[in-house]
Amino acid sequence: MSKKKANICIVLASTPGNENRYSLIKITKAALKMGHTVQIFLMSDGVYHLLSDEFMALADKGVKIALCAHNALERGLEKRPGVLFGSQYDLSTMVAESDTFLSFH
Repeated sequence: MSKKKANICIVLASTPGNENRYSLIKITKAALKMGHTVQIFLMSDGVYHLLSDEFMALADKGVKIALCAHNALERGLEKRPGVLFGSQYDLSTMVAESDTFLSFH
């Protein structure tokens, strides 16, 4: 019997020093190992995860990463290859396409 592969959308709005980052990374790695698709949207102070090599390594594993461009530009962050500088509209699309939604604030 085959199990359905899920499309998981995760929002991360907390700072890189928050324990939410470690939970998100562990959940994401476990989901990928099970064959699920993971999309992450960064917003508010969560956009600072863009500066973390450990976090960005998830993109190399096939995770789609997008963020709120308005929040990133307010904080002086520059675009990075492989990351969609998007909007809340992009987040709503990701949520609509997902089977499971998680939010870390």
